[in-house]
Amino acid sequence: MKHSVLQKVFIVSLSLMLIVISVGFGTGQKASANSDSQKRTLKVLYWNAEAFNKTYGESFSKVYPDIDIQVVTPGGMGAITNYGALITKHSPDLVMLDPYNYKQLAKENKLVDLDSLIKRDKYDTTTLYPGLLDELKKQGGGQLYGLSPTVESYALLYNVDLFKKHKVKLPSDGMTWAEILKLAGQFPTKGDKNSRIWGLSSFGSSNLVMDIARTEGLTYLDPNTLKATANSTAWKNAYRSSIEATKSGVLDEGITLSAKSYLESSPFIMGRSAMTVAPISRLKSLQSAKNGVKNYKPFTLGMVAGPADPKDRKSTGSARVPEILAIPANATNVDAAWDFIKYFLGDDFAKEYYKSNSSAVDAPLSRMVKEYAGYKLDAFYKLRPNFDSSISSYVLMNKSQNLELDFRSILSRELKLAMDKKKTLDQAAASIQKSTQIVVDKLKKVQQTK
Repeated sequence: MKHSVLQKVFIVSLSLMLIVISVGFGTGQKASANSDSQKRTLKVLYWNAEAFNKTYGESFSKVYPDIDIQVVTPGGMGAITNYGALITKHSPDLVMLDPYNYKQLAKENKLVDLDSLIKRDKYDTTTLYPGLLDELKKQGGGQLYGLSPTVESYALLYNVDLFKKHKVKLPSDGMTWAEILKLAGQFPTKGDKNSRIWGLSSFGSSNLVMDIARTEGLTYLDPNTLKATANSTAWKNAYRSSIEATKSGVLDEGITLSAKSYLESSPFIMGRSAMTVAPISRLKSLQSAKNGVKNYKPFTLGMVAGPADPKDRKSTGSARVPEILAIPANATNVDAAWDFIKYFLGDDFAKEYYKSNSSAVDAPLSRMVKEYAGYKLDAFYKLRPNFDSSISSYVLMNKSQNLELDFRSILSRELKLAMDKKKTLDQAAASIQKSTQIVVDKLKKVQQTK
């Protein structure tokens, strides 16, 4: 069976955690709540038993040997989509959900409200990412039905030394993409690409458009009506910002240098780019450069929360969660499931995750570990994630694995025509809208004939 794009993304996010498990966690054993001399069974619904054991089961069993984990799989290798039916059929005690299915199951009252367990155990949530807790409650209709061990969050990293040298005002928390690009435009744009200064590290104009869209919660299709929405004012602003930034030469566009390592090829890591929007793994890369690149010249690193959604500067659509741990309403062993959730939300897991995972993209939800690779992490936790656009993307991906790939192809083609002055911005936007709708209409016809 061929993996869908959604499935590949899902597997990649899981693989980022495997390094943690291979190193191993602490061997201190704990007794679960209300434990007795007999093992209790924790039935987990997951897409693949082996993947679950490597990602979760092995480490949890070392700390809670009195809980016997039974993994129930729906068969095949694909991500689970029919959670409701599978929960009814298998009666699991624990499920791992994407934001879409979390919202749906919460709406159908099929999950345990975790607030009751939190109050019962006087569980301290003050060390957890507050913005993510708020978003999980919002998507749960006001109740907290699940928690995520990690979050894929980003921050705006910047080279303080370059800002001071070129007398540019330092970035601040909650900046939008438009403001970030305006700052980037204040740096020099002349010189050889192998040695010049860049305002912002990015991976090309079409990728920048998608980054802006994700931050601002934009979708190229209405997931309910399947009508193209890529010709709105917000989308055209994203196109315009990307085109202007690319034409002005402020983006390094992910250049690579021949015969150079990844670290030496990165303008930001090597101190030649003023800013980059990055996950916590970039902090580890900076540390690696200090220790592994000959004659490396460290620079003063600054970090602020961003980019933010201009509609709400305290939120961003860029932050995402790989999995939300939740307990079905008909679970038999609620306490065992709750112990599982608390462990992966806890400080022991977070410390080992930071210590062992050199390529971590996701940040653990616990904030008890104040630093990673020698840098403070506050900027990664300041903005509230907004899952609305990722939920829409999930719906569209399930309608067809090729929709976003087709849209990106259309986007790349039309942006190039606009940059080459073969089309105006309005003409390119109209073409993106029309071409996207044609793709969707063909898809609907194909599906209707099946």
